[in-house]
Amino acid sequence: MNGKQRILATLAGEKPDRVPFVPNIWQWFYVNQYNDTLPDVISDAQSPVEVLRGMGADIFSKFDGEIAKSVCRACQYTIEFEGAFRDSKTPNADFASFEGGPIRKERIGTPYGPLTHTWEYREDAGAPFESEHWWKDFDSEYAAIRYWLEDTETQCDSEALQAGLSNVGEDGTILLQLLPTPLKKFHWLAGQEQATFFIMDHPEKMRELASIHERQSLEWLEEVVDLDEVWVFEVPDNVDSMFYPPYWYEEFCLPILKKEAEMVRARGKYLFLHACGHLKALGPLFLETGVACVEGQAPPPLGDWHLHEARALSDRLIVCGGMAAPEQELTGADATERIDAYVRDLFASMGDKRRFLFGSSCNTSPLTPYENLLAFRDAAWRYGRL
Repeated sequence: MNGKQRILATLAGEKPDRVPFVPNIWQWFYVNQYNDTLPDVISDAQSPVEVLRGMGADIFSKFDGEIAKSVCRACQYTIEFEGAFRDSKTPNADFASFEGGPIRKERIGTPYGPLTHTWEYREDAGAPFESEHWWKDFDSEYAAIRYWLEDTETQCDSEALQAGLSNVGEDGTILLQLLPTPLKKFHWLAGQEQATFFIMDHPEKMRELASIHERQSLEWLEEVVDLDEVWVFEVPDNVDSMFYPPYWYEEFCLPILKKEAEMVRARGKYLFLHACGHLKALGPLFLETGVACVEGQAPPPLGDWHLHEARALSDRLIVCGGMAAPEQELTGADATERIDAYVRDLFASMGDKRRFLFGSSCNTSPLTPYENLLAFRDAAWRYGRL
């Protein structure tokens, strides 16, 4: 089987030749490329997909599925950069681009006043962080936030779609990125802590905003759900029961996810939900939601359940994850043996291993030795035969 056939067979609950090995090395690759720390054997590689293809992995790329363009009809968007990167190099970062410097200052002009937002790319961490959220004060900025949400539409970047499909080819498939749930949207706008207070203090107005975002989410899915060669759609949340308590998941996630799952399932396709934190308290709600897969699961100590516990929820739930930082970052003479033992025990716990994608628990740490990726691959091939 090629990667595409192997992944699609796994999603359908059929019996592929082996468990797909689908690590997410996007951040790992670009951080090491920026720091000139890629190993010699792949030092000339230009993309994560090129590295994955070279090691024989099955490609499951959400970054090639980022085809949504947010467009404001009337709001005025401006951006400024500050600072400079070392050696005049520009990192390739998720969430935002930093072509003008490490500090990215954004501004949205609305009839109700401006909204401002700041990203900072930290070279020591190899990732961007928000140092200023869009929504800082509920009362003074609510009208501007609402106007901006209603003024925004999501459009399909057809060129990005074709480039992503071509990049992955027959070696795998893309995960087309949908809009986040209303709860995650609140986190993006105000930060997790402030969004929590806004929901508690202003429940009715927050529900109104959730309804606006839900409508836009369904409109976006309607636009892309019938695309040829797109089989997997992902809601790009960061689900963790600490900030997704069951009662808020029921109110702000369950309604939209049930509608999206039904639309996707009716086409014979699959809806994934990115969830890389503590999940045990939400297990029954995942089943009620009807999502096909909770993607990026981390076993303890980062998560709070083992993958076989997720498998026990339902034999129809696709399980994706298992490669977490504690094993990724192993060093020492026995690292390969420890990884082999970990994968052997994990695969043995998964029963017949169908509907199982062995991949990164959210992502691959930039500190992961390349030899460890190969060790995970070899063990997956060794113990993943069906």
